[in-house]
Amino acid sequence: MHDVVLVSPFNEQLGRFKRFVPRSVPIGIGILAGFLRSKGHSVRIVDNELVDLDRASITEILNGCNRPRVVGISVMTANVASGYRIARLVKSVDKDAVIVFGGIHATVMPDEVLRSGCVDFVVKGEGEYTFLELLNQIKGGNIDKDRLENIGFIEPADGRIVYAKPSERTVNVDDVPIFPYDMYDPTRYNLGFILTSRGCPFDCIFCSQRVITKRRYRYISSERVIAELDYLINTLKQPNITFFDDYFTGNRERVFELCELIKKRGFHKKASFGVQTRGDSIDRPLMKAMREANFGSLMFGVETASENLMLLINKKETVKENVDAIRLGKDMGFAVEATFIFGFPTETFDDRLKALRLAQEIGLDRARFNNATPYPGTAMYEMVRDRLKVEPMWANFSSAGAVTGGLFKRSPLPYVPEGSTDKELEGTVLLANLLFYLNWTNLKNLFNPKQSGSGKWFEVSNKDMKSLKTLIELTLLGGTVFFRVFYYLIASSMCRKFFFKGIRQ
Repeated sequence: MHDVVLVSPFNEQLGRFKRFVPRSVPIGIGILAGFLRSKGHSVRIVDNELVDLDRASITEILNGCNRPRVVGISVMTANVASGYRIARLVKSVDKDAVIVFGGIHATVMPDEVLRSGCVDFVVKGEGEYTFLELLNQIKGGNIDKDRLENIGFIEPADGRIVYAKPSERTVNVDDVPIFPYDMYDPTRYNLGFILTSRGCPFDCIFCSQRVITKRRYRYISSERVIAELDYLINTLKQPNITFFDDYFTGNRERVFELCELIKKRGFHKKASFGVQTRGDSIDRPLMKAMREANFGSLMFGVETASENLMLLINKKETVKENVDAIRLGKDMGFAVEATFIFGFPTETFDDRLKALRLAQEIGLDRARFNNATPYPGTAMYEMVRDRLKVEPMWANFSSAGAVTGGLFKRSPLPYVPEGSTDKELEGTVLLANLLFYLNWTNLKNLFNPKQSGSGKWFEVSNKDMKSLKTLIELTLLGGTVFFRVFYYLIASSMCRKFFFKGIRQ
């Protein structure tokens, strides 16, 4: 029997792409699960991406949970609608179950969450100690709200929303146990990942992660990292490991130290590694050390080809720094990926075309183009909130919405900069992804199951390629993309212009 169930809701906005988006482990609830387990609690993780949650399955899950039943649900804006649906299902099965929401959306929009009618508590910010104290009190049968921190709830007596005092505690990441890989089925997930730091010292206007970690940048000790790598490589036999750190190269000396320790332990002979980095924090000496330790892939958040937009989005680096680092990485034998975002305030058609051309010209192995999404909690949200289009339950708030949309079910993009139209922005995002891969080498990289990296967004295994069902689904997906491209080329003169200028590269 379990003390608590932690749920990761389904992202309903991927459409036909869901089948081919690499399945990622819900890391946030995994970290929390490992922490709670280390404190003596029995935890069950439920990933709605893998498990259909209806009344029957919810009943089965709750039957395996000690009373009072506690269900924690981690929500982002993109999947909060699914989170509410799950919470209501739980309450319909057991009205006395305690529902706790955490994560980015719950932290930023706690009033909305508590007014939903299906949530008992909100945990704001980092959840380890806050959730542990709440869980201990619930299981002890006596909730002393004066002792709680970073918690929101509705006062039963008068219906007021009440927030406990904020916590002064900062989580020491070395006190958090090694990630509980054993709680995930290795046949259903790629477990080749590690998280060795928390937070990021920067404050880009489009990033909502800082809502949880603020700008505190903390990294796990090198000894702990090596112990976790040893488990991944020698116990789980993972041949490719991606560091999921937001800013892996944030501490230069630490990277050199990790590279030396990886070589000393012989890990570089058994596995390859990939990281996300920035153009202003990596250079030839660092790349040389990383290549010697068998780091094979780098991902850059380039975002734009406009230096003016770089200033606007507060990246604190330049386009030139990214381009120079990418070219150097290619020269030194790395596979290099990059992400771009279309639709920032003041952005023009020419800015988007320039970004596509940059991606085509600098030798990237993979690229992804997303639509700018002003998620609650970001500086961009405050900047453009008067021009936002918000559908019920934030249904149109997806940074991949321009790519993953269906043929007939259309939702407006949440934000379109002045001078552009919804059709033009959505069409150019879709076309940029298509045009980048109208190149045999890039197309092979997209479909290559051996290529790993934190930016990989499309995946089909060799085994799946031999399946009739997979081939049918790929055909349907290809047909959907083809007809959407055809629609934009017919309906928008700017999309036609973008296509013909982009295809000439």
